[in-house]
This record gives sequence, structure tokens and C-alpha cells, in this order.
Amino acid sequence: MKSYTIVRTTDDVPLGGTISDTPWEEATEFRIDEFSWHEGGPKPLTTGRALYDDRAIYLQYHVEDRDITASVTDLNGPTYRDSSVEFFADPNPGDDSMYFNFEPNCCGQFKLAWQERDWEERGIGRDLVSPAVADRIDVETSVPGPTKEPHPDDEEWWLAAAIPFDVLSELTGLEIGPTEGAEWRGNFYRSGVQSDSQKATWNPIEKPEPDYHSPEFFGALRFE
Repeated sequence: MKSYTIVRTTDDVPLGGTISDTPWEEATEFRIDEFSWHEGGPKPLTTGRALYDDRAIYLQYHVEDRDITASVTDLNGPTYRDSSVEFFADPNPGDDSMYFNFEPNCCGQFKLAWQERDWEERGIGRDLVSPAVADRIDVETSVPGPTKEPHPDDEEWWLAAAIPFDVLSELTGLEIGPTEGAEWRGNFYRSGVQSDSQKATWNPIEKPEPDYHSPEFFGALRFE
């Protein structure tokens, strides 16, 4: 199981793609480079960084992509079908099997849910973030929206987000405000690719078919 340290910052975090001379420079890079279902073709690299402070967790992704596409414009729509990245995390490991999944596309539209692995089969409700609460989440990208058609010049895009802890608390019903030494379980993903061969994860998923909703394969996320 991989582990990643989320660095604490006391500086204002810019939601942009620049790393040098910003707080993002202090964050350790993670690489979404586990192609568990690769059978051929390119392996486009996605890298990312995470920071936190008293208010929020901050994410930044840099994505290699020669087919940048987005059509979903509704909150909690199927953004995973677009060029997108994902962050799944269980903030309460060991006490339950619930986790949240944040799935923003390259134009900044996103889905945020709180659920259990087999919520449909077990008859357990899945909570989706409401529009009023979602408005408190900030997402910036290099791709002008609200939609994107692929272009021969497509090469890469970046996305940065700030997810306030009070948003996660309201969504989950838990008191979420990590302090030094706290540990979550989670994974980072790349979605909306041309085939299963290009689906990639940070922590590997040892299953024969792609299944991002696999908390048993979450890695360790440690707050500095």
C-alpha cells in the first residue's frame, strides 16, 4: 500500500497550475501511473499535489491528454465520462466503510458524493452534495468551459481545487478537520480516457476489471 503525506501550509494557496514559488512547491508530488488494466497504447501521465490548512484540503493535478473532452455541465453529473480526475477518501478508516468521491472534469464541473462501496446492493443511501454547499467548493482549470471538444493541438491541462472541511462535514455528518498525525485512506484517479488501457490510479487496484470504487485498495493519506 502506498502512502502520501499531505503537507500543512500557512500561506494562501493559489488555485492555478504554477508550482514554482508558490505553496505547491512545498507539497510532495504523487503520480497517477498505475495502469492496472493496460493492454496496449500510450500511458498518459497524471501528477498531482495536495496541501491543507485549517480551512480546506487543496488539490492540484497536471494531466497529459491528447483528447481533451467535456460535455457534462450539471452538478453531480457523470463527469467521469469526460476528461477528468478523481479523489476518493475515507476520512474515518476503521470505523465504517464510507468514503467520499470528488470527480471534477477538465472544465471544472464536478460530482461530490458520500457513500459505501456497495450502496446500491445494500440499500444504503448515497448522499450527493447540494448546489448550495457545492458553491463553497472552488475549482479552477486551464480549460475554458463549460464544455470542450477535442482538438489536434490538445496536449495537457491542469486543475486545482479547494474543498473546505466544513463542506465535507456537512456532506458526511462527521466532524472533519484533520490535524497533524491524522490518517485517511484514499486514492487518486484519471478518468475519461479513450480505453480501459489508459485508466490509471495512484495506488494500484488488483482487480481484473476497472473498478475505482474499491476502498479495499485505498492508500494511506497522512496529514503532516
